[in-house]
Amino acid sequence: MTTAVFIKTPKGVEEVETKANGLSMIQRWVLISIDGKRTFADLKTLPRVNDLEGILTFLETGGYIAPVSTPASVGSDMVKQAPNTTLSIFRPLPATVDPKTFGMAKNFMINTLNAFCGSYGATALVRSIEHCQTHEELRALFDRWHEDIANTRQGQKQGKDLQKKLLDVL
Repeated sequence: MTTAVFIKTPKGVEEVETKANGLSMIQRWVLISIDGKRTFADLKTLPRVNDLEGILTFLETGGYIAPVSTPASVGSDMVKQAPNTTLSIFRPLPATVDPKTFGMAKNFMINTLNAFCGSYGATALVRSIEHCQTHEELRALFDRWHEDIANTRQGQKQGKDLQKKLLDVL
């Protein structure tokens, strides 16, 4: 892990801005310090961080950060990305928005949430998806959608396949 470099996901950027998920002060400090350039060794120099590997594992499994293979592979555009812009898991956005594809992505997210979590299981997330007007807004909800699906027994079995299908249209 000494050469690992991480970037914030849209969920990580949102957490830095809102403090919505109740991370500890140290976890938050590490999340804020992740910039797509610092290696594990660089982050190890942060004061009062005793279990950096554990914190990074927690942040990665929680969807707050994503690994980048090497520091050299991080371009200046990746580091300077605005919140909720595309990350490597998403396909490039088309030049013009296709309402049919956008509608398919929204419907897929809503229908899978209703099927896996029940009609009342993810009501707030379904409402957020319904209010989305752009691909960027919908992509910002991807991590929450994936987490809700993965927290169901059926979602644990089919989650990877569902994720792939959604990423094809999102």
